[in-house]
Amino acid sequence: MLNFILDLLFPPVCLVCRKRISQPNSPEKISQNFFSFLCPSCSQKIRINTGLDKQTGLAAAVSYNEEIPRQLIALLKYKKIKTAAIPLGEILIQYLIENCKLKIENYYIVPVPLHRSREKQRGFNQSYLIAQQLSKNIGWPILKNVLIRIKNTPSQVELQEKKKRKLNVRGCFAVAKPELLAGKNILVLDDVATTGATITEAMKVVRKAGAPKVIGLVVAKT
Repeated sequence: MLNFILDLLFPPVCLVCRKRISQPNSPEKISQNFFSFLCPSCSQKIRINTGLDKQTGLAAAVSYNEEIPRQLIALLKYKKIKTAAIPLGEILIQYLIENCKLKIENYYIVPVPLHRSREKQRGFNQSYLIAQQLSKNIGWPILKNVLIRIKNTPSQVELQEKKKRKLNVRGCFAVAKPELLAGKNILVLDDVATTGATITEAMKVVRKAGAPKVIGLVVAKT
């Protein structure tokens, strides 16, 4: 009843186009390309990938050229609209289960961490918020504060060359509790990959800690 009253007083609107959503999306609609807090028009514009780079172990749900996911990521990271993490998580779910059909089970999710000063400045880690949505829907536990960022490196956005990006993140991660990773299959999760330098570095550190299988997953790759 409370939700019904709130919907009457404050009708839900699409996060991207701001049009009113007449019927809020339900989890059952995810597989039909209808995502929470997006109108049907914006939802159906999202083209989700079907493949996985088996050489690198890096999986990307969409291309960063996709306008709707790109706007959702910007709303989350720069406008601090945490609700945007919900449809981004649902996009990952459709990619993993419906489109890519990856037969992976018994994985633990490790969000790529921000340096503590940057997380304090932003107020949250966007990768962790997206991981929460993924965990809630597929049941994989999150291992928080196991992988840590020990160097406050400049933003990768500021660096154009692939070589400079790799050097920028080299040695920036460490594992606080290796015993929590040893023997576990790990899904390393981030929001965006450009050259893939950041998430590849994170995956390397996780493997060294004793994880037998490591997959890197991002919402979008440029």
